[in-house]
Amino acid sequence: MHHIGIVGLGHLGEIHLKQWLEIISREHITCFDADEEKMTLISERYQVEKAKNFDSLLARSTIIDVVTPTDSHHFYAEEALKKGKHVFIEKPVCTSMAEVENLIHWQNKSGAMVQVGHVERYNPAFQVVKASIHQPKFFEVHRLAPFVSRGTEVSVIMDLMIHDLDIILYLVDSPIRDIAAKGVAILSQTPDIANVRLEFENGCVANLTASRISMKKMRKMRVFSDEGYTAIDFLEKSAEIMTISEMGEGIAFTTNEGVDKRLMVKSYDKLDKNAIFEELNDFYNSVTMGKSETAVDLASASKTMSLALRIQELL
Repeated sequence: MHHIGIVGLGHLGEIHLKQWLEIISREHITCFDADEEKMTLISERYQVEKAKNFDSLLARSTIIDVVTPTDSHHFYAEEALKKGKHVFIEKPVCTSMAEVENLIHWQNKSGAMVQVGHVERYNPAFQVVKASIHQPKFFEVHRLAPFVSRGTEVSVIMDLMIHDLDIILYLVDSPIRDIAAKGVAILSQTPDIANVRLEFENGCVANLTASRISMKKMRKMRVFSDEGYTAIDFLEKSAEIMTISEMGEGIAFTTNEGVDKRLMVKSYDKLDKNAIFEELNDFYNSVTMGKSETAVDLASASKTMSLALRIQELL
């Protein structure tokens, strides 16, 4: 039986702990945070063991879940990999490509498994439509959130937009030809609002807007291809697929060229799955089943990280 060691017990760390309690018994979970008062509070609230320091957490655990601020991800993940522990790391994986490359080195040396928390891959709205998206040509993306001080140690690119960059790179099988980006800092020392345009060598274009000073939350992606249109609402966990074909059921219409077409609409509303539970459970199953790689491995996360850093340099 594997033992889970959770390092970092802030807002997201507590959420992770609650999901782990759905996967494995509390006797196989230990938590640690540099803030001893917080660690004691969380430990008592969920009746799980607390570690006196990170070294004791490593000695006790076979899987380490890193949910600390981004600037400490590399330290905890590297130490865990050196000890041969399997590691789950929240996004963004690190603060630099050098750190990511170092983690890849230690993963290869240890043979341990690593997964990065690009949680929107597990959003049920994306899960239900991803297989129907073929050769996308255009993306329109909006990810907006009210301002909170948590997470502002990184820019809005690393905080919010990175989710959508990961999804786009997952769907588009082509190198990037050009990037245009504008951003501005309003309430923090790093950009809080950004607009980005990506052009891929295969002709696909993606327009992305991210803001963490919005009055309301929004996490929407629209994807266009020759086959139709897909709308994904990551926040509401709903999706809509509009497919265009020359036969079958659907709404009949005629193009400007006089070709008869059919438009079929399929909707998915309020899909009831917890994406964080799904990603942690999938990672745990990957480890226990001895798979060769995880669904969001370091190689995949490094591509997203590299793109996010390139965008930041343009802001």
